[in-house]
Amino acid sequence: EVIYIVTEPDVDVWVDSFIQVGAYEDIDILWVIDGSCSMGVHQTSLLNGIDHMINNLPVDINWRLKMITAGDGTRVTQPTTFPLTRGDTITEALNMYSLLPFDPGEEGFAAVQNYIMFDAYAATWMRYDAAILVVFVSDEREQSTITSAAFSVWYTSQRPASYLAFIGHVAPADSICSFAPNSNMTGAKYIEAVNNLGGNIVDICEEDWSAGVDEATQKVRPIEEYELKHIPYEDTLVVFEDGLPMEKALWHYDSSANTVYFDVIPLESALVEMAYSIKYYQL
Repeated sequence: EVIYIVTEPDVDVWVDSFIQVGAYEDIDILWVIDGSCSMGVHQTSLLNGIDHMINNLPVDINWRLKMITAGDGTRVTQPTTFPLTRGDTITEALNMYSLLPFDPGEEGFAAVQNYIMFDAYAATWMRYDAAILVVFVSDEREQSTITSAAFSVWYTSQRPASYLAFIGHVAPADSICSFAPNSNMTGAKYIEAVNNLGGNIVDICEEDWSAGVDEATQKVRPIEEYELKHIPYEDTLVVFEDGLPMEKALWHYDSSANTVYFDVIPLESALVEMAYSIKYYQL
């Protein structure tokens, strides 16, 4: 069946899209934190970001959150404190953060690999049938010998669902920092790996990381609603699931929120597209 979208002359057609994620009741979360001295200026934002995450994770997900340092794991021993879980507060998060060892290493990929594969305590709490989210936090580039492509392949092989996020220096043209980050600071390898998995990236110079943290946590549960990028002519809006139009009974559009709500959630891994003629552009 061919679907025709009728538009007024010179009206642009836009397509918003996303890949539906799976539903997982359990998720293990690693915050991989650069422990070098230069990160001291970001400590407040870091702790506020972690506090925001633990208070905004879905209540129906059994999550465990652990902080480790970004060294390659051969120089320091990670603390053996039990991960944060539902019900924990910023007090427990501060305690976990305070127990992190001094570790100036800048090898986040190696840190994750060594922790998951070889750390004896990790084997006691990490659940290999759970989804996993790794949040890299660093104001410097990733300095291990592992390439972004190799890390992405290894990482996605570890769990039924794997998510990544990065909080750090982005490219100078995209940075809001008062200075231009140089090549030693820009997290190009982290950014490439995160983009490989469709994760989210936060500029470390943002004073408030909560919006980026929200985006990371939203990726661990199926998408039930989607705010459109622009304002549509409502009668032109068509929703597709894996290339086939979804019946109107399965979704509805709320103009006050400019959002498509799915009354029947699209299937895991489905490509969901929302095509429409643009009435008003939104920046």
